[in-house]
Amino acid sequence: MAVTLLLPGVSCTREEVPGTGNPGTITISLETLEMETKAGEGSLLIAVANYSGTVVAKYPATGELIAESTVEFQNINPGTYTVYAVKDADAATATAFSGAATASALDAITLSSFSELAIPMAAKGSVSVNAGGNGQVNLALERVCARVSLSFLNETGEAISVSNCSVTLEKMNPAGGYLIGRDADYISGVTPPDLVLSHPGAVAIENLQSSDYANLSALVFPSKAPAHRPGYRYLCSIRFTVGGEEYEFTDLPVHDRRSADIQAVSRNQHLMIETRIGKKIEDKFLVSFHFEVNDWVYEEPSFVWFH
Repeated sequence: MAVTLLLPGVSCTREEVPGTGNPGTITISLETLEMETKAGEGSLLIAVANYSGTVVAKYPATGELIAESTVEFQNINPGTYTVYAVKDADAATATAFSGAATASALDAITLSSFSELAIPMAAKGSVSVNAGGNGQVNLALERVCARVSLSFLNETGEAISVSNCSVTLEKMNPAGGYLIGRDADYISGVTPPDLVLSHPGAVAIENLQSSDYANLSALVFPSKAPAHRPGYRYLCSIRFTVGGEEYEFTDLPVHDRRSADIQAVSRNQHLMIETRIGKKIEDKFLVSFHFEVNDWVYEEPSFVWFH
């Protein structure tokens, strides 16, 4: 779903300093994911900061929802503004956002947790208002987290059961992240722990038919891969039991199908780890792995959630 922010009297110009003249209007249009609720339903918050970084307008305090996914602020003085939008934030985050008086305070808001049933989304953009003009900006709301999933694809030609499944991804589980996205979209100076996805106990993925998938999945804050010569990369270890045999693979380099190292996992991305279990060769199943990171643009159906 998209959210649009419209500011009366705003137009895109090269002006970067406050101007003089009659106030205008800012219109903000919000774009969000189709699977999410509409803008205006639920906890939508917007803040508008001027050139000096002072917050001068907020929704719902002063703005008005004039149409689905569109918020308008009136009596905005000419100048250049930064617009922030947040949806589905928890109570503490919403309080911090609503109470922030400056752009730097908004940029500094961090999260340590969130509900998987209402993942927070955020966006940031800029707009300029000329005297007597109308300005408009479109903001695409993105989830503040990424998804990581491990899938098993049965290519054996027969039904199998997979048990004792676990995957460990080196330093990919930060304890927190920023509410508003930035270029370096992770909290620096803190080494994250490993991310461990596992099927609890000895519970098996039973009767996995040929060509079917089964999945383990987790949500994580953005992170940067740790340093490994010659550069940055994540390392992955995967363990599972199939056909009564335990398979364990350690220190797999996380790189895509073009053999390029995946050096970061950003907000609104989906890192997919595909484990293909093939036919037996000399009493051992042939196993291969594929890693890929893409934009997280849809909701995956019927995932098995453990993390």
